Amino acid sequence: MSIETVALKLPTFWTTCPSAWFAQTEAQFALRGITADETKYYHVVAALDAATASRSLAVISSPPPTCKYNTIKSFLTDAYGLSEAEKAATLLDIKEQGDRKPSEVMDEMLALLGDHRPCFLFRHIFLRLLPEAIRAPLANSSHNSDYRALAKEADNLYNFLTPIGTCRRQLPLYRINLWRLW
Repeated sequence: MSIETVALKLPTFWTTCPSAWFAQTEAQFALRGITADETKYYHVVAALDAATASRSLAVISSPPPTCKYNTIKSFLTDAYGLSEAEKAATLLDIKEQGDRKPSEVMDEMLALLGDHRPCFLFRHIFLRLLPEAIRAPLANSSHNSDYRALAKEADNLYNFLTPIGTCRRQLPLYRINLWRLW
């Protein structure tokens, strides 16, 4: 096997979000046509900071003869990513919307799911995080399984119900009388 010579400097590995870091890294590999296992492996190793390299020393000091990249990727993802139990706990403990748009809340929730498919509870967890003024109109939304469309509809309501020039955190207290609009 040979190592491809390609100019690429990856950002330092993100211990707080390995899946996002690997998604960006693999995009860089694709853009530069990097396909060789060893090339990808050594680019990843070069992007580790001292603490991460120390923790990964067993894999770095004696990598397997084949599948080096997948080995280091699996190790780093397992070492720094959230376990299934941690993802579930985080999903259930997500704080209320606050001043975030509903789509930002949905993005956070979907990121925690990873490759898993949302169940019927997912929609209800999302709706409970929204202010009542947004939740009520969405209760009968036709977007039962298209969660991005549901979040977009929530964003539209959020933008409509939030007065311009006011703090968005006041939204749960804000009431609108739709009959006065007619």
